[in-house]
Amino acid sequence: MKYFIRAVKYLVYFAVLFLIIVAILCVVMHHPLSSFATLFKEGAMWQIAILFAVISAVYPSLGFRKNHITLDGPFSDYHDVIMKTMEDADFVLESEDDEKMVFRQKKGYLRFTRMWEDAVTFFKGEEKVFVDGPIRDTTRLISNVYYNYRQSHPKNEY
Repeated sequence: MKYFIRAVKYLVYFAVLFLIIVAILCVVMHHPLSSFATLFKEGAMWQIAILFAVISAVYPSLGFRKNHITLDGPFSDYHDVIMKTMEDADFVLESEDDEKMVFRQKKGYLRFTRMWEDAVTFFKGEEKVFVDGPIRDTTRLISNVYYNYRQSHPKNEY
């Protein structure tokens, strides 16, 4: 269901963005907004709608993923590191229980631009922590968690 909702959100997002661009073109070209369909060949609007539907149906599978962090100790060692990493990345803890931690973006404009699909969820495990969210966030955050963990738990090398 989550996938379907994301796809519908992206379809609406692409349609609104398209209408804004067409409106700007109509204003620049001094074309009446009431007849913007005359800017396109006959049948092109259906092709554009199908293109938007296909892209919005595929994009959620490309833009979101579930990855993992392999733990080098108990989860309790990582809890504070995850909290600090998320705070540094301008995320705030929305909820936490025994199984997961859910974070949301602090900044309202970023939440708006991501259509409120900004949640990053850490699923707690014994040997791995799974991280679910937008690819651009999860990749960066996982890297930062590893880095911050290494900084706070240096290994003694002789």
